[in-house]
Amino acid sequence: MAYTPVDNSDLHFNTKLYTGTGSSNSITGVGFQPDFTWIKVRSESNNNELYDAVRGATKRIYSDQNNAEDTNSYGLTSFDSDGFTVSTGNAVNKNTATYVSWNWKAGNSAGS
Repeated sequence: MAYTPVDNSDLHFNTKLYTGTGSSNSITGVGFQPDFTWIKVRSESNNNELYDAVRGATKRIYSDQNNAEDTNSYGLTSFDSDGFTVSTGNAVNKNTATYVSWNWKAGNSAGS
């Protein structure tokens, strides 16, 4: 099988650390508009939250629960040109909590 090596992986995947503010928070510095973002709180215990551009910004899925998908207006609210914006939910933006996000540029429609 032929494949194409990725010369600069930062154009397709980037990890971003951030601190929660408790109010709408624009996370920048990703380097691209992510199509898939996985957010995990680092400073305390909470669920992982995964978001993708195909479902839409407020549609979350879980990697650590039996729930398939739900709509969460307090989680990731938009995919932006250099990152994403989160609302006030504790799993993504509790004031002073620390977070990690793993971000992929993967295609923003089914099949792309």
